[in-house]
Amino acid sequence: MNMPVLPSLLLLLIALMFLYGFLDPILLISMLCASISIIIVASIRSWNLNPLKALGIKGGMIDPNPQEAYKASAIMLNSPPDGSLNGTRLNYERLSNFSETLASLGVPMAYVSFFYPSGTFGSRGPSICRTFLMVWSNGKGRGDRRSCDYISQLEGICEIALPGVSARKMDDRDLSCLMNYPLHIAVAKLVKPLDQIRSRPGQSPLLPPPQSKDPSDVFPFPEPEAINGDGPLLGMVLSNGKDIAPLALHLKDIQRHVSIFGTTGSGKSTTAISLALRLFSMGISVLILDWHGEHTKIVRAAGGKVYSPGSAENGLTINPMYCPNMGEIDFQIEFITDIFSQIFQFTPPQAYMFREALRSSFKVKPNPTISDLINELSLMPIRSSWDHETRMALMRRLKMFTQGTCGMALDGGDSFFREEIFRGLVSIDLSNLKDVNSRTIFSNFVLKIVYDHAVSNEAQGRLKHVLVIEEAQNIVPPRRPEAPRTVGERILGELRKFGEGVVVISQFPSSISQEVIKNTSIRIIHTVRSGEDLEVLGESMSLDDRQREALTLLSTGEAVVNLPYRSSNLLVKISADPILSNPAFDLAKATPLSYLPSPAS
Repeated sequence: MNMPVLPSLLLLLIALMFLYGFLDPILLISMLCASISIIIVASIRSWNLNPLKALGIKGGMIDPNPQEAYKASAIMLNSPPDGSLNGTRLNYERLSNFSETLASLGVPMAYVSFFYPSGTFGSRGPSICRTFLMVWSNGKGRGDRRSCDYISQLEGICEIALPGVSARKMDDRDLSCLMNYPLHIAVAKLVKPLDQIRSRPGQSPLLPPPQSKDPSDVFPFPEPEAINGDGPLLGMVLSNGKDIAPLALHLKDIQRHVSIFGTTGSGKSTTAISLALRLFSMGISVLILDWHGEHTKIVRAAGGKVYSPGSAENGLTINPMYCPNMGEIDFQIEFITDIFSQIFQFTPPQAYMFREALRSSFKVKPNPTISDLINELSLMPIRSSWDHETRMALMRRLKMFTQGTCGMALDGGDSFFREEIFRGLVSIDLSNLKDVNSRTIFSNFVLKIVYDHAVSNEAQGRLKHVLVIEEAQNIVPPRRPEAPRTVGERILGELRKFGEGVVVISQFPSSISQEVIKNTSIRIIHTVRSGEDLEVLGESMSLDDRQREALTLLSTGEAVVNLPYRSSNLLVKISADPILSNPAFDLAKATPLSYLPSPAS
């Protein structure tokens, strides 16, 4: 079927003239028409509409398996637009010289270049040059070994030999399309149609270069003052696919709070515990509110203390009604009322009755317990059925804090010296408290203890202690702009001036107060994919579209770090603390350290 059309028709006419005297004329005409049709169709199908096939390149999907004998590779080159004739000629000469150099080295190659205007059709403007460059090897002879080497290094070679030209390696599907379709169809499939771009008002018709899938390409080179801090090491800064320099945080920035976000498995817990361990090694005390008990073994192995509220062993009891300064009793009553009102969403009558019962409890006993508060509620006079319903609603909610593991954690006098949780590395494992409200109440009162301790110790203008809060959405939940600030927001806003740093950790930025995100000095963002979360981070960190997209492409252990400096957004490969992988520490066999005896309540 590869015979030319004219010789085939000539042979057909000779055959028909020979058969003219033997067959019916109508039959001869029918045979003539059918034969001509078959020859034309077969000839058209045999014509090679893709010049790349004429070079002997195999068709079909390209198998990138390096063990196979036949290999091919192609890249797409994008030249910057140049309105001058000399610029267009220079691009062409560079490409011609580059192809001649490859050919002289024995590398089989072919390229297809095309130009198109960057403006609307019919208008004058700089031309855009795009090139498909292909090299291949059939695995025969020593020369093809060199071709295989060039195939694996083609993209880097082009960027060096053709300055100002961006190169992107084409995947197997694009390569197969380029080789198997007629050339004009392949180009149409591989290049975004210009009409779609020109139809968008207010946008340049210039085709954008292919987006890199390496997140480090869209983040800047760091400034020396931003990465050479006096605090703990965070990791290695990456830019344009290269390790740039280690990032050490500034202690003054940690004192103005840190936020860490990322989906499950992205590495945020590793980042948090590594930061805590390095602060501890620098002599800064750290308290961890561990919601799921995931840091218990690591803290013990590092020589820290672990408390487990609600547990018979290494348990911890906090009296929510404890007042360190009886001269501020009114402030403490309002503070405690606000915490319970926030957690249980008290109505105004419930908040009023709770406040009055709490005030009566303090008159009876200097540091009452939750059981004492329930008892005072039961003694309050009832003037209507509404009062009765309000009291019963309060008592039902408070009763849970007097029973089971929650009662062991919150109903009774303090089982520890409060100063001890501010010395060294301390973790409070909340996993024994099964109810979310119990954990939230307990965490809020730990936050209150931290605030009381910071206020009682005069501010010294330096970082003295760091509080790490896991699952921070339970402490500083989102709220409407017109709603009053939560207790957690108010405390976090005050702590920084007392030398207390706070690290808030959550999976989703949209699940915590936006005020907290905006008021943290350091933001460490692991992989985030939700559109709402990307919008929140984009606004608070001034991310452009490419940087927002990069947040969805981060690998485990990579994070975008936002610092309060000019080149504020950096891509960092987090360096896990050595204790996390040191075989000398058998975390499975770590045992609790000795705990202090319970003081008198």
